[in-house]
Amino acid sequence: MTVPPYPQVLPTADSPLKASASQPTIRDAILARRDDPSTAILYEDESWSYREYVAECSAVANLLVAEQASRGDSSPFHIGVLLDNGPHFSVALGAASLCGAVVVGINPTRRGGELVRDVTHTECQMIITESRYLDLLEPVVASTAAESAAGIRIFNADSPEWSEALAPHRGKPAPAAEIDPAAPYLLLFTSGTTGQPKAAICSQQRIARIGGVIAETQGLTSEDICYQCMPMFHSNALMAGWSPCIVTGATGAFRRKFSASGWLENVRKFGATYFNYVGKPLTYIMATPPRPDDADNPLRAVFGNEGAP
Repeated sequence: MTVPPYPQVLPTADSPLKASASQPTIRDAILARRDDPSTAILYEDESWSYREYVAECSAVANLLVAEQASRGDSSPFHIGVLLDNGPHFSVALGAASLCGAVVVGINPTRRGGELVRDVTHTECQMIITESRYLDLLEPVVASTAAESAAGIRIFNADSPEWSEALAPHRGKPAPAAEIDPAAPYLLLFTSGTTGQPKAAICSQQRIARIGGVIAETQGLTSEDICYQCMPMFHSNALMAGWSPCIVTGATGAFRRKFSASGWLENVRKFGATYFNYVGKPLTYIMATPPRPDDADNPLRAVFGNEGAP
């Protein structure tokens, strides 16, 4: 994972992230929107308000607290997230921030022993996934069951069981948690070009700060619509896409997976004003055949890294 040298600047009274503490967290940013009726998420034909988003994050956060308590385990609760881009991934991130859990972004292109290694290396006690990835997790379940009586709990966010598990927690406020701003919040795997992928650690304080700085440098406000199609298990999507959106109260427009041919269509469909990228997808976009109406779109700013000449 390559992280640009972002300035070490805490948000001020004039910057996009308004927080009461000198070390703001993602939890602060999310709870500040608990009564906000403006649009938080656009996905396919769905639309979520921030009020709905925070309520769902709170329900999942309370479920995570209950799950950890049921295990009798006081160690940091690590939640593997094996999902495509969309509301469920954003909710998992928000829920973990509310209760102090750690999100492990799982790369769905990993298979078999490699996937088992990623999950066990990061000590995941629970995984939130979707139907299309259940088969991938079979060796993970078998391996962890053999090593631990508690095993690993798999939740399928597409299933009725997920809704049933959340039912007792709906309507509850966010857990009353003492959050250490510098404690691990994200474990994000590197590319593994120099051996097995390493799980890089990112705190709530750091990702909130990065989001505030990017929002400020790119002029993002709550009126912007941020198109998020980079994979959310990757640092670019979370630091340059999701975090600036959350700290400003902008709208996140999600596409399940990146498509160069569908990129401009989606920008127009969602009315996106901001887009974050890494080099290869940007190259694919620039390689699509030019059309006379390419400039007819609402995009105002892009931010990323590794862009080719």
